Amino acid sequence: MKLAHKILRLLITPALSLTLLGGCATTSVFKSYPSQLATIKQQIEARQITLATDKLNKYRNSADKILYLMERGRAAQIANDNKTSIEDYQQAKHAIASLEQKAIVSASDTGSKAAAMFTNDNAIPYTSEPYERIFLYHFQAMNYLFSNDLDGAMVEVRRANEEQQLAFHKHEKEIVKSQEKNSETLDKNKSFMDSFKGFADIANRVENSYQNAYTFYASGVIWELEGKPNDAYIDYKKALEIFPENPYLQKDVLRLAQSLSMRADLARFKKQFKVRNNKPVKNSGELIVFFEHGFAPVKQEIKVPLITHHGVSSVAFPTYAPTWNLTPPLMITDANNSVLLGATSPIVYVQALAAQALREDLPGIMVRQVLRVVAKKETADQIGKNLGPGAQIASTLFNFVTEKADLRSWLTLPNDAQIFRNTLASGEYNLQLTNGMAFALAPIKIVPGKKTILRVISTGETMHTNVIIL
Repeated sequence: MKLAHKILRLLITPALSLTLLGGCATTSVFKSYPSQLATIKQQIEARQITLATDKLNKYRNSADKILYLMERGRAAQIANDNKTSIEDYQQAKHAIASLEQKAIVSASDTGSKAAAMFTNDNAIPYTSEPYERIFLYHFQAMNYLFSNDLDGAMVEVRRANEEQQLAFHKHEKEIVKSQEKNSETLDKNKSFMDSFKGFADIANRVENSYQNAYTFYASGVIWELEGKPNDAYIDYKKALEIFPENPYLQKDVLRLAQSLSMRADLARFKKQFKVRNNKPVKNSGELIVFFEHGFAPVKQEIKVPLITHHGVSSVAFPTYAPTWNLTPPLMITDANNSVLLGATSPIVYVQALAAQALREDLPGIMVRQVLRVVAKKETADQIGKNLGPGAQIASTLFNFVTEKADLRSWLTLPNDAQIFRNTLASGEYNLQLTNGMAFALAPIKIVPGKKTILRVISTGETMHTNVIIL
């Protein structure tokens, strides 16, 4: 990094040099973001959450503060520190809104974009992906829910659902706009997307990157807690459209279709889903389990040939490994009498959302890379003319050092989320939880007419649990 800094001082104007040098400590211009987060994830797995949040706190005012605040909020939430997590998520949301509401580009924005033109996309402050923003609202809702603040939770799930609608309309407009504006560049590199076929099967598991059945399901549960089954039914149906194979979701839709006298829906769903209604249990309550498994996938760097009017250049791009990460269910057993109560079932694959988001972003990344290749080449040639061959070699070396893909993403998100729901006789249970990699005991109480909500977060060989009765 020191060598790159020296070259940077020689090659770039003082103002731009300050912009870049000031940002290197807080972005991934020279060091990839996944490598920076590796220690954080290890600390979370080891239950050393304070160490993780303290380290992330150092960057809460950096150019990438949105990303670090989301990571910190998630780490605090895993430790059941809802107060800290609420504050971090709130600041992240304010930072996102501030960026989106800027009608005039500020001097700092101009500097970061200029810096990116001479280095890489990591110099641009991180703004978050749509699927990440939806999880931001979703997880904030969980913070309020487990703080026994149903009103606060309801506000956040509404915002999460609005974010999904906003992302849908915005995405369609951006695709058309990008194709019209960059048609020449896209035409020259028609085979560009072929370089990313490796993770296509993962991305194809979802229709888009911003519709999240897990969020709609959580919204439905909260609506039911609020005593509004019609609203819950609407959100369960939305979740069902996205993830129709989840058996618990199927049962909830059938249950509410029947209780709300939705005869046409009930007939259709009975024909579509072969599920059995649970036998009524006297003096009973419900157990609802939200299971979040693993960590989100990490981007990797590959080199892809790009065609510009200067010829063909090998350029760094982000990609995902083609390996589908298995999603073992959480087995739930009553340890008091060794009775298996059931197992969770997937309701969202975050790895698929992330892969789809990257695939949607790739054309835009490619256009920026073409512009960057041209800018770097022309700058190196100009430096060679003005300062001689030695300076041109230095410029070329700097271009090589800074040719890095943007690998940033919210890495403490789960790899996938699963749910379980069942009616149990009232009483105390000592739940034994295992997914084949981690194990935990979770004492719970089932209260007649109430919902016991258990949230389980599995990170490697460690399980973190939180429970509330509502």
